Amino acid sequence: MEKVVHRISSLLILFTIGVSYSFWLLGINHRLVQPVFSDSAYWLGGMMLAVVLLNLKKLQRGDWILLALAAANVLLNLYTAGYRQATTLDMSIIPSVILLFVMACRVTPFDKLDQSLLLFISVSIMGLNLYRLFKHLYYSGLLQKFFTMDNSLKVIWINVNVIGAVLLFCSITSAILIKSLGIKYGAVFTGIIYFLGLLGTWGCQSRTSFLILLAFMILNAVLPKKRLSEHRFWLWGFLLIFLLAPVITYLIADSETINIFTGRENIWRAFYNQWLSEPRAVLAGQKPFLYGPQLLSTHNSYLYLLCNFGVIGYLFLNSGLSYYILKLKNKAVSLTDCQISCLIAFFLVLGYCFMEDSLMVIQWVPVMFSYLGFAAASAKKKEQ
Repeated sequence: MEKVVHRISSLLILFTIGVSYSFWLLGINHRLVQPVFSDSAYWLGGMMLAVVLLNLKKLQRGDWILLALAAANVLLNLYTAGYRQATTLDMSIIPSVILLFVMACRVTPFDKLDQSLLLFISVSIMGLNLYRLFKHLYYSGLLQKFFTMDNSLKVIWINVNVIGAVLLFCSITSAILIKSLGIKYGAVFTGIIYFLGLLGTWGCQSRTSFLILLAFMILNAVLPKKRLSEHRFWLWGFLLIFLLAPVITYLIADSETINIFTGRENIWRAFYNQWLSEPRAVLAGQKPFLYGPQLLSTHNSYLYLLCNFGVIGYLFLNSGLSYYILKLKNKAVSLTDCQISCLIAFFLVLGYCFMEDSLMVIQWVPVMFSYLGFAAASAKKKEQ
C-alpha cells in the first residue's frame, strides 16, 4: 500500500510540473491552455493537498504547525480581499499553495523511476521549445543576426523571457537528473544540454536566463559538494536573501546612480512610493500594482509578494521555506550531491526572481519550487 501511495503522490507532482511547462510551450492563448490556466491555484492546491493527505503519517510537528499557519493566512487574506481588490479566491491562497507544494515534495522522495520520468519531461519540453524558437528565427530571417542580439525580440508565441526561463529550468533539471541517475556518458549528455540551453537562451535574447544558466554550470562544477555537506553554514544564505531582498531592492530603487536592471529601478521606486504610503498595505497587502502605459507589474518576486500579501504574507511564506531549508542543517542527515545541486539551483532561482515575478506566478510554482522540494525530500539518515 505504501508503494501505491508513493507512486500516486509522485505522479501527481510530475503531472503538475509537466502541465506547468506545457503552458509556456503551447502559449497561454492555446485552446488547451485557456480552460485551466486561470484556475491553476485551485487544481494545483487541490492535488498537493491530496498528496499531503495521502502521506499524513509522514508529517512532523513542524509540518502541522505550517498547515495551521497556512489556514490562518488564507483566512486573513480573505478578510483583507476587498481592500486588496483580490476579486478571485486564488489571490488569497497562493502563498499557502506554494507551501503545500514544497510540503508535498518533501513527503514524496523521488526514486529512479520518478527521476527518469522527470528527465524525459524536461528534455522533451526543452527540445520542443528549441524547435519552435529556431523555426521562428529561421522563417523570420533573424538567424543571420543571431550573434548580434540586436533584433529586439519581445514576443514569439509567448514573451521571450518566458521561453528563456523554460530553457533555463529544463537545462538545470536535466543536468541534475543525468548526474543523479548515473547515466553512462552523462558528462557528454550534460555538455549537450548546457550547450543547447545557452544557445536557446541567447537566441531568444533572454539575458537573465542565459547568465543564470552560465552561473549554475560554473557553481555546480566548481563548488566542493563534500565540504558543503559537512559544513552547512551556507544554508543561512537562503534566510538572508529572504530577509534582505526588500532592503536591497529599496536601496537600488532609491539610488540615482544604479541603472543596471534595464529600467526596473523605476518600477521598484514607483512601487515603494505607493506601498509605503499606506500602513495597512504594508501590513496585509494592497491592490495589484501596475506601472506605466504598458501596465507592468513589479518585475520582482519579492515585491510582488509584499504588494499582494504584505509583510504578514511575506514572513509567513519565507518562514515556511526557511524551515525546510534549515532542517537540512541536521548533521545526522546526509546531503547528497543531488540535494546540493538542487539547493544551488534554488539559490539561483531566488537571484533570478530579483528580475521577474515568476516565483509568485502560480503557474510557475511546480517548476521553480521543485528544486527546494526535491532537496528537502531526498535526505537520508547517516549510517551509524
